[in-house]
Amino acid sequence: MTKLSRKERMQKAEEMAGISFWVDLRKGRLSRYTIQKRVKAAIMMIFRYAILISLGFVVITPIWTLVKDALTAPSALSNRSSIWIPQQVSRIFVDMAMSPHMMDYWSSLAYSLGITVVLTFFQVLSTSLAAYSFARLKFRGSGLLFFCVILTIVVPNAAMTFAQYAAFRNFDILGIIGLFNHGHGLNLLGNPVAQVILAASGMGIKSGLYIYFLRQAVRGLPISVEEAAHVDGAGFLRTFFTIVVPSMSGSILTVTVLSFLWNYTDTYYSSLLNGNTHFLALQYKNLQGNIRWSIDDAAKTNEAWVSQVNGSNPFIQNASISACALLVILPLIIMYCFVQKRFVQGAARSGLGGD
Repeated sequence: MTKLSRKERMQKAEEMAGISFWVDLRKGRLSRYTIQKRVKAAIMMIFRYAILISLGFVVITPIWTLVKDALTAPSALSNRSSIWIPQQVSRIFVDMAMSPHMMDYWSSLAYSLGITVVLTFFQVLSTSLAAYSFARLKFRGSGLLFFCVILTIVVPNAAMTFAQYAAFRNFDILGIIGLFNHGHGLNLLGNPVAQVILAASGMGIKSGLYIYFLRQAVRGLPISVEEAAHVDGAGFLRTFFTIVVPSMSGSILTVTVLSFLWNYTDTYYSSLLNGNTHFLALQYKNLQGNIRWSIDDAAKTNEAWVSQVNGSNPFIQNASISACALLVILPLIIMYCFVQKRFVQGAARSGLGGD
């Protein structure tokens, strides 16, 4: 006799349970309470699936619309009889978006991914250390400091624009730089080093939210293992990197994904402190205001494009913007396909309690 696997045994048990329910119902063996319980469970299951399908539709529809508009041939854009699938497929808008006259995609993608990885690394490192300190180290004023962290979540970035601009316009650390620069600090505006300093000091994009999230994750870990490490002579940093980080890898991955997402799509700090025109999110933002001229410039480089596109046509403009947006979010979609399971697990387990 062939031995069934655990999954096959569970599936067979579910089938038998379903059959026995209908048999017992037909023969009148079930109580009123059992019938009500099964009916309520069926209604809740239908309700859950309805909510999931509706949320999936809300999430997928904008992305599918971008794909449809970006891959529709210019001659078929004005035909609204096709809602979900383009009547004629063409890569002309994607190729135009990738051209140097619009996004210069490959070089811009390399720069954007490079600077985003650096910012994500320093931000995750700084927020993890801060979260561990707030969760485990008890000192006078720790509550006040954590309150200041919460304020960085509440206070909008626009309220700190002038202070951040002034700080990096004449950047100095306790007057040390001024001692070697004739009393003047460094002008870091337009330099990505300014963004790295913010990320490494725990003041990057949404850093307060990450500290709060990771602090909850650290508090959910059993402290007995860390105490045993301290007894064996491990210091603060060694305990953090060898015990805490592996134990909360799911939460750290969640923060890493969120940090990468927000740094990759950021236009506030990129325009204020960096301003590099090869940053994809900033390029996309600037293209929305002058897409007509970018289309005309890109079309002049290819004879086939000149005869098919017109920068003053609103359908052409919308399709071009959709192609640019699709190229910007494509790396994020690919990344999420690989990390979605661990990402969801890390977010779900961050509030579990420990010792």
